[in-house]
Amino acid sequence: MELNIKVIDSPENILLLSINGRIRSGDIKPLENEFRRICKGPPVKLILNVQGVEAIDSSGIGELIKARTEILAKGGRVVLMGVNSRVEMIVKISGLDNYFPIAVTESEAIQVLNQPPAEPPVEQPAEPPTE
Repeated sequence: MELNIKVIDSPENILLLSINGRIRSGDIKPLENEFRRICKGPPVKLILNVQGVEAIDSSGIGELIKARTEILAKGGRVVLMGVNSRVEMIVKISGLDNYFPIAVTESEAIQVLNQPPAEPPVEQPAEPPTE
């Protein structure tokens, strides 16, 4: 697996992490280390470019979800970009499309990251039964 990280916007702390190769249990350590390093810093807006990903297994999916959870807990954001046909099926089957916004281009990903976070739906109190 090959990882390339690039700062897109320093004041906004927008980073682009391009992943090439396979995201699977035997090859995942470099990705774990990079996510750990990213999560140690200030809140980040992270674009995960998965266009060069050839395959992803359950360990890889788990690592992406774990990183997303940690980044969001610190006030950051994450978006997937460049979901290719090999990864698209896994993303949909695993439900990752419910966890990550998906962008086609870098400029679209930046727009998504700069939008205010969606507010969780407010539950309305149950109406008392009428007799």
